[in-house]
Amino acid sequence: MWKNDKENDRGRRRIRGRKRRERERERRKKRIQKRDENRTPHASRGITSCIYAGGFFVALIVMIIISIVTGGNAPAFVGGLALVIFFGSWMGVITGFRGFKERDKNYITCKIGVACNLAILIGFAGIFIRGLL
Repeated sequence: MWKNDKENDRGRRRIRGRKRRERERERRKKRIQKRDENRTPHASRGITSCIYAGGFFVALIVMIIISIVTGGNAPAFVGGLALVIFFGSWMGVITGFRGFKERDKNYITCKIGVACNLAILIGFAGIFIRGLL
């Protein structure tokens, strides 16, 4: 009689353990589903603004390297590239601000794009002011 009680108890424990594991799996699935539901897509204009900032930053570095390597003997090329970068970074700022108007989006890329493009413009202002002095 004791032996049968132990076997029944083991069977109950197995069932309880199986049910507990199934409940844990369901909880994990619900957590993952909640995370997926809460994800909002990034604003497309914010992404574009970040891409502009990255490209123009690379162009700015290239412009500085060309100026250093040639010893200042490529003024037309460097000046033209500087104008393109300057107006392009303004375009990146404007695009980033337009990205804030998109509804139900994640605006972190807009913030990053606007900040980086403004940093490029501030860098240009510093280079220009340094050139005047």
